[in-house]
Amino acid sequence: MAVLELSDAIGERSPSRLLRCINKLLERRVQARFSDTDPSFEEWMALKLLFDGVAENAGDLARDLGIASGATTRLIDSIEKQGFVERDRTRQDRRVVLVKLTALGKRHYLSKVPDMVDCWNEIFEDFQTHEVVQLITLLAKLKGAFERTAG
Repeated sequence: MAVLELSDAIGERSPSRLLRCINKLLERRVQARFSDTDPSFEEWMALKLLFDGVAENAGDLARDLGIASGATTRLIDSIEKQGFVERDRTRQDRRVVLVKLTALGKRHYLSKVPDMVDCWNEIFEDFQTHEVVQLITLLAKLKGAFERTAG
């Protein structure tokens, strides 16, 4: 069943264009909340992925952040140097290196969460609560559709 017409893929209402623009605007908005002395937004996102249990190694971080393995190594090196994570080789397979949050990393991640919530609340200022819930539900459904149809 086709939902979109060819005309829907052209212009400002194209789903791919809208998602790309939203992503760029979001990155700029959130990055502006990090001072020059803070770890970067990308470093904070890595801490979030580790905290949420979504990532546990460099490969997971690379996939979720959409960065190359070399950039992931540099990212992990940086947050390790700041004391936010530690590398841990597993006993079962010494080739596998887990990345684990330290207590300092957890505290740093959690210290920025209220600021991120404030950021989202600014963005959602003109939304009703049910609209935000619906948007999150639809975004999760869209993510699932992409994962289900990945080839």
